[in-house]
Amino acid sequence: MNRFFSRILNFFRNYPGILYSFFLIIFIPLALYYNTAFTVKSFQKNIDSSLQTKALMAEDIFSVFAVDFFSDTEALQQKVEEITKLNPEIENLRIMTEEKGGDFKIIASQNVQEIEGVISNPSLALSWSQDQTMANLVGDEEERFWKVIKPIYDNETEEKIGLISLSLSLKQADELIASSIYRSYLIVLAVIVLSLFLIIQHTRLFGYVALSKKLQEVDKMKDSFIRMATHELQSPITNVRAYVEVLEEEVQESLNKKQKEYLNRIKISAKNLSILISDILEVSRIEQGRLDFAPQKLSPVKVIKETVAELKIKAEQKNLKLFFKEKEEPYLINVNLNRFKQIIVNLIVNSIKYTSEGKIEITAEANKKKGKYIISVSDTGLGISAEAQKRLFEKFYRVKTKETADVPGTGLGLWVTKQLCEKMKGEIFVESMEGAGSKFTISFPLIKASRKNEKTKES
Repeated sequence: MNRFFSRILNFFRNYPGILYSFFLIIFIPLALYYNTAFTVKSFQKNIDSSLQTKALMAEDIFSVFAVDFFSDTEALQQKVEEITKLNPEIENLRIMTEEKGGDFKIIASQNVQEIEGVISNPSLALSWSQDQTMANLVGDEEERFWKVIKPIYDNETEEKIGLISLSLSLKQADELIASSIYRSYLIVLAVIVLSLFLIIQHTRLFGYVALSKKLQEVDKMKDSFIRMATHELQSPITNVRAYVEVLEEEVQESLNKKQKEYLNRIKISAKNLSILISDILEVSRIEQGRLDFAPQKLSPVKVIKETVAELKIKAEQKNLKLFFKEKEEPYLINVNLNRFKQIIVNLIVNSIKYTSEGKIEITAEANKKKGKYIISVSDTGLGISAEAQKRLFEKFYRVKTKETADVPGTGLGLWVTKQLCEKMKGEIFVESMEGAGSKFTISFPLIKASRKNEKTKES
């Protein structure tokens, strides 16, 4: 311990300017951060207050015209459409009358489809019963609104005749604030970078060279350990699966329903663990550059046909139609055969896994203009949300929904597929919509087949 502190003191004696650098790195970014946070908070508070006032004023104006046209619903609806067209920040503008049981009937709305509909909402009931205007800030991280509800009174009798509600979007204001925060963080980042350059100048990077070597050694040790551990784990798991299959054959008839369920769980768990070990080993091989990517000119159509034939039984077990729209063309791609087949298998198996009914369709064709050979795997499965698509190819990422909760997986398959594509100068994309299936597309540089190859095919 004494030696450790002694080394630190000697370091600061040799590089006294390092203390000043640390001060710059810590104090200046913190000062900028807190100043930015305080300014943004005040700015947002003022904007929210201003927009609340605007929403209330807009509600007052709308309630005036609503009274004038209240008896003529067609004219009222026309007026609503005119106002919302001129004020795009206004959303969900509705004019309602009270129904029995505390419900409210929509007589005019920005959304024409909900006219004549009946809605029940505590906020509407509260505004109606309390005879007061209500303004609430609602929304999520993506978009916020000022939701305003106000009773409408007859000008002559001063009796309540209905309710008017609207939402005023804060999207533009929030985008402005987010932009300000982003610029402020860039300034903080720039200050940190400049301070780091100052430290580098003082220390001459001597210590970092040794640290880098140590980190490389640790990284190699980690990879070696993963490789050894996965190999060592694979053997006992393989034995477990084999013994379970033998046990199932020998005692299947003597087991009761509960015991069969236990045995089935053991099989599933052992299989999932085996898949996880294989995936981790594959990741280790990719990261260490131990996979063979030696390219060869090949016909993708032939490989796809073989793969589809191999996986057809797997699809039929789920009553799915798996087919390949074959299109013979005199074009080849320059890829590693095993890696290319692995990509096709991964995409088709993934589609089978997340499709409960319908079909999986594979298409392949050459795009001469782009110089690409494009292969697509489309399914009628669960689909993927736009938010999930952003992280879909990340390591260990899995889409988490009620429908995918029981689907086994490691979250490594698509990451591996993307890595294999990119290492062979390919690309991968996804198009999907929740509940409407997914379409994975891969592309590789196009190579026209030689005349010799074309003659061989013809013969």
